[in-house]
Amino acid sequence: MTAELLTAWIDQDRDRLAGFLADLVRAPSPYPDGNTSRAAAVVSRYLAEVGLEVSEVGSAVDHPNLVSSLSMGDGGQHIVLNGRLETYPAADGGKWNHDPFGGIIDKGDIYGRGASDMKAGTAALAIAYGYLSRLGKSLNGRLTFTAVSEVGTSGSAYLLEKGGVKGDCLLSAEPGEAPATIGFGEKGSLKLRFATRTMGCHGAYTHKSKSANKLAANLIRSLEEITKLKAAPSGNVLRLLEQYGAEFDRVAGPGASRSLGEYTVNIGFIQGGVKMNMLPAACDCDVDIGIPIGGSLADAMETAHKIAARIPEVDVSSIYSDEPNWSDPDYPLLRALKDSCGQVTGRSASVVTTSRPSAARHWRAAGVPSFSFGTTATNVGLADERTSIDEWVDVIKIQALSLYALLDRSSSHV
Repeated sequence: MTAELLTAWIDQDRDRLAGFLADLVRAPSPYPDGNTSRAAAVVSRYLAEVGLEVSEVGSAVDHPNLVSSLSMGDGGQHIVLNGRLETYPAADGGKWNHDPFGGIIDKGDIYGRGASDMKAGTAALAIAYGYLSRLGKSLNGRLTFTAVSEVGTSGSAYLLEKGGVKGDCLLSAEPGEAPATIGFGEKGSLKLRFATRTMGCHGAYTHKSKSANKLAANLIRSLEEITKLKAAPSGNVLRLLEQYGAEFDRVAGPGASRSLGEYTVNIGFIQGGVKMNMLPAACDCDVDIGIPIGGSLADAMETAHKIAARIPEVDVSSIYSDEPNWSDPDYPLLRALKDSCGQVTGRSASVVTTSRPSAARHWRAAGVPSFSFGTTATNVGLADERTSIDEWVDVIKIQALSLYALLDRSSSHV
């Protein structure tokens, strides 16, 4: 009966909830150049309106992190909800059909920078948290809502290390393909800079110096060897990758499931030479290596260094590294999300890993099972970023019902 009550509340308040999301989109929060305090104020105001206290945690005044916690009955799990306030910039404003910060609703979609990534998800978690607060007497455990200004050292990592916001499990609202996918892990990333240096000279005297650009080109071709490394995911992870491969290809495009299981090499940035008739003395290449679940950061690093060592003029430095990470796909929160997807939409959800890092990796590194479920990533970082309101309302229901299932005193999700 309570599950029906939750969905009825959400349907009844649909217009008011959409107004909250529109207000959040209208509060610009581009990162790292912008200020997220206006977006934080919108979320804080909503929580206050539904009777919940919220505090700001963090060291940066213009990039606050929001934390609100609610304790129910004794026992039960402590579930942390994690959303983000920051967005991509909207420098391409002239290409939009709607104001990037207008929060315009048109034909059932809400438009604006961050409408998809991930203000819709953050608002959904705040709303689900608010409704569950009404049911405190019938629940056990604890809920903590967080909205961070960034996922790194001053945001999600800060809450874990200095804010004491750990919990027993985490639900993130990172966008995916709702309600088709639930994320349980993500690929690792190794970002390297290859610096090639030679003497250089006039372009007519190629006998005097090697070309840094040509050496870098040879290096780039050789880096493809990294894609031949093999990954060995564990049994239940491998089962899911195989089971939902076709669905993930449908969602993210043909070949997406294959790339999730492979090492990938992206040559993201190349800069070399100063003039056409000068033989280049320097060429820098920034390379992003994706490491699949079951793969190894050490293996990728070792192979990259071995390739670079073949060319004495090349020096390698690390910009960023992060191991692949995942949570047990049989964990109760994931099962509850799958059940609630079926209950709300009548369709089954696929359980997938993702190819980009998220805040969930910080909780996984701390040993906390972490999963992601949000709206579809539509035009993320592009003009006319948007979210379907119908889909978003379904996401709110699925999140609320899943959390209720875990916190309900009579729940079988244990």
